Formats: sequence, C-alpha cells, structure tokens
Amino acid sequence: MKIAVIGILSVLTATVWGQVTETSQNPGLGHRQYEESLADAYERIDPSKDGWESEARSSKYQGILEIFLSDLLHQQETGTIAPDFKSAQLLKPETAVVFQNSGITVRRISVDAIDTPYSKLTPRPKPKFKTKIKMTSVGKATSNSLVTLKSPLLQINAHWSCTWTDTSPPKLKTIALEYFEEVEQSGTSQLLSDVTASAFEKNPSYHSQLLRSTDHWRSRIPRDFGLDSAANHGLALGDVNGDDLEDLYLCQQGGLPNLLFLQNPDGTLTDFSAESQTNWLDYCAAALFLDLDNDGDQDLVISQDFKILFMDNVDGKGHFELAFGRSTKAQSFSLTSADFDQDGFLDVYVCGYNPSKSAARAGALAEPVPFHDANNGGQNILWRNMGDWTFEDVTPQTGLDQDNTRFSFAASWEDYDQDGDLDLYLANDFGRNCLYQNQGATNGKLPFFVNIAGPLGVEDSAAGMSTNWGDFNRDGWMDLYVSNMFSSAGSRITGQNRFVQELERNAEAAGTFRRMARGNTLFAANGKGGFTDVSTQTKTTMARWCWGSTFADLNNDGWLDILGANGFITAEDTGDL
Repeated sequence: MKIAVIGILSVLTATVWGQVTETSQNPGLGHRQYEESLADAYERIDPSKDGWESEARSSKYQGILEIFLSDLLHQQETGTIAPDFKSAQLLKPETAVVFQNSGITVRRISVDAIDTPYSKLTPRPKPKFKTKIKMTSVGKATSNSLVTLKSPLLQINAHWSCTWTDTSPPKLKTIALEYFEEVEQSGTSQLLSDVTASAFEKNPSYHSQLLRSTDHWRSRIPRDFGLDSAANHGLALGDVNGDDLEDLYLCQQGGLPNLLFLQNPDGTLTDFSAESQTNWLDYCAAALFLDLDNDGDQDLVISQDFKILFMDNVDGKGHFELAFGRSTKAQSFSLTSADFDQDGFLDVYVCGYNPSKSAARAGALAEPVPFHDANNGGQNILWRNMGDWTFEDVTPQTGLDQDNTRFSFAASWEDYDQDGDLDLYLANDFGRNCLYQNQGATNGKLPFFVNIAGPLGVEDSAAGMSTNWGDFNRDGWMDLYVSNMFSSAGSRITGQNRFVQELERNAEAAGTFRRMARGNTLFAANGKGGFTDVSTQTKTTMARWCWGSTFADLNNDGWLDILGANGFITAEDTGDL
C-alpha cells in the first residue's frame, strides 16, 4: 500500500533518487508556480534537471520504441532505425509449442535469431494489439525492455535488447530477442469469464457503492472515517446460511458499509448485509469465515482498523452477533487461521502494519525506517481460541514477538518441514520476511516458534504483499510463492552507479533495493527442509504490482497454476495491460 511515483520504490524516489517519471505524465507542470518548500520536489520530476541522465535517455528511448512498434504493426516504413539496422524477427520468430490444451497454446522462441535480417510483421488475423513497453535497463547506447502485445485471443511477451546510435535523435541500430512467448486462446474455449455484473446487478448497493470510483468517495467521505486512497480491502468466502452455496463478504472503505451477499442457486447474489448485522461502517481491511465455536456453521472475524471483531453466526442462517472484540497493537491488513496448538479450536493470526501509537492514520503513507529493512511497524498478534468465545493474546509466549514489527501484509500456515506441526510464513512490506518454524510444545507449554528465514534463504527482501503454499512440481513437498512488486523504473535506477553513490556506497543496501524491483518469488522445497529460489527459470517474477496471488489448478490438468492480482489506482484509460 504505497503512493508511487515510479512504481515499487516510490518513497525512496522522493528521498534518495529524486522523482524520475517522464514530464509527459504530469501535464501542466511547466505552467505552475510552487511554494519554495515544494519547488525542489516538483523540479525533480524532470530527470534531465534532476541529474538522472539515464532516466532522460529511458524516456527518449521508450518513445522511439513505441513509434517503431506501431510502425511495425502497421507494416509501414519507420524513421526510427539506422541505415544499417539489424534485428531478429520480432513478432513472428520461429517458435515451438511448450504447452497446449483444449483452450490455450503457448509457444516460445526455439532458435537464436539475434543477427537475422530485419523483416516486417507477418500478417495475422485481426492484428490489432494493445501494446506496452517497460524499460528495465538503460546504458549510454543500450537498453533492455519488456514488450507486451495483447489482442482478444493472443498475447505476446518479449524481451528486447537494443543498441542505439549516438545521433540526435538516437536511432535503433540492433534489436535482439532475449525472450519471446506467444499465448494463444482458441475462439471456442474461454478459461475465465467475467460474471460480475450478472451476479451483482439486482442489488442497489452494487450500483450505488461498488461501481463508484475512489475519487468519487474521496470527494464525499471525510478522511477521518477511514477513507484511504490506496486501501487494501479484503473479502471472505463461505457458506453462512447452510445451503451449500458459497457466500461473499466484502470489506469497504471507512464510511461505507461492509457487504454480505448470499449466493442464489442460479449464481446471482442477494445483499444480506443489514439483516446479517455485519454492515460495519468503520474502516475494515480483512475478514475470515471460519467455525470458531465448533457448532458446524461459519462465524466471522473482521480486521477493523485498530480492532479485531469475532462474530458468532447465532442461528447458522447468516445472522451474526459480536461475541468478542479487542483493540489491537496495530492497524491490521490481513488475517489467517489455523489450530496451531492442536487443541481442536481454530486460532487467528493478525498481521499488523501501522503502529497504534501513530498520532494520525498512516494508511498507505507509512514511514518505514530504514525503507529496505524496516522494523518500526505495528505488532502482529496470535489470538489463541480458548473456547466459549474467549481469546488470549499468546504472541510473547509462543516466540512470535521476534521480528514482529516489520509492516506485515500477509501470512500463511503450513507444515513445510513435515514434522506434524504448523509453521508460519510472513510477508512484510519493507524488507525481510519471516519463516517461523514450530519447535513444538514441551512441559505442557504452548508451541514455540523461531524465525529461521535467514538461514533457509527465504527472507526475500522486497515489498512483500502475499504468501501461499502449494506443491507446484508434485514432489510431495510444499513450495512457497511470495508476491511483491515488479518495477521497471526501480530496475533501471538500481543498476546505475550513481544509485550506489547516493546510498554512500552501501553495497548491501543497494543490492536489497535492486532485489525489491525484481518482482515475485517462487521458492521450491528441496526435500530436506530447505528451499531453492527458482523464480527466474520458471518466469514467475513479473506479475506487475502484485497485491495477492494463489496456487490453483485453473484448467483441471493436475498441475498447480499461479493466479496474481495486480494493479493500482490510476487515471482512466492509461493503456496499462
């Protein structure tokens, strides 16, 4: 949860690098006058004035590449190339099928075509693509970029390595394909269909609340209610009324009621929020359906700003009453549950983000210190279920107070070492993650946890936002996937010598920042209690600004796929894929 100037490393951009986004993204800046305290910050938006020549070149190179790609797609002559220009066949190289089922075919480049003669795009059916170019590194006369082209039935993902002339303006000398992939969908089979409108359309709350933009509510709801422009709001799925159909609970901005929708047999949803007494108006970030009292129905836990609420499903039909509530030590953003002590009752772990001692709501504008390895966030809490709707904070007794203030976004339980008890992985937003190994219980005491993420190499220093377990390679051991943020701007800047100099030649910190821009991480279990980072070879790093992810066998072929939810607040029609 951050306000970004260049993507993943937004706060650092303003404080260490200077803001480096292209002036074209800030219309009208040249016609404004600013107070002295703001003038310096706005001046840094222009990279040529801020001293970041690499970013000025990046902006220039990207503009030329966009023109080149447009000319290539329209099969017309382009003025962006040098007379001796050489290139691979960029959009229709020789490929081989690497995956195919009834709905999707994936092809990847099978030959090295770096120095093959330049040729235009081979015509395709309906060659109308939505395009996106992200510059990942820039030198004095070189660049690397990610290129994506998307049509309704075809997506192309490529890596272009370019060399440039030293003329003004620069022209393309060569383009090499470092990677090329086509993902084609058959017209008769669709993996997923958007049914949002048809499921929700009969509910007034859908039209009056859910279809309204953040800007709409920012002009109508005071910020004191908990309106957060970059808010992280969760949902819960569970059968709350005992009809064997999954129902949906949505957390909303402060000032808007949380919503409970019951599923009908035809797949539509009915708003049951008021009747259920779960329509809290306070800022809520996360919720869980689970059976807390072992009576066979789904109860509800809600993370409400600096509080946690435990609600009893009193009749098994979706009517809830508040059974237990406590203040927390942090503004919490996610919840996870497991019976960690194996006493037959589900316990709840709360991920803390902003500390409760903050004078004002910090929201997305937290102040981690240091940015890349912060340990000044809010505390996480493990609530032990004692039965009869009583819960005890057992965080210190279980050792989970170690490394416990790292701006935590998400956590997940799993017996990763197969010793019969549950361990806990924690994704933190500003730096190192935690893997708490369950040491077991002795002398009648509670299980004790020790953070061994460092020794096992799974700290994954990045902007961690979700974590989940799954055996993706079917070797019998649970693997770990962590979603972070991919930043092309961060990749460019952290590769510059000046960046290290700005950090007073702190090589370790510079390496951490470089890692923070890389994106997601897939750790494969090695069968010996450890892990290997296989992110690069499995092509699972770049999921853009990835808030959440999960393992799921989407096409029922017996192999786990990965689904990533990404994006951020933006203006209308940015062309972003």
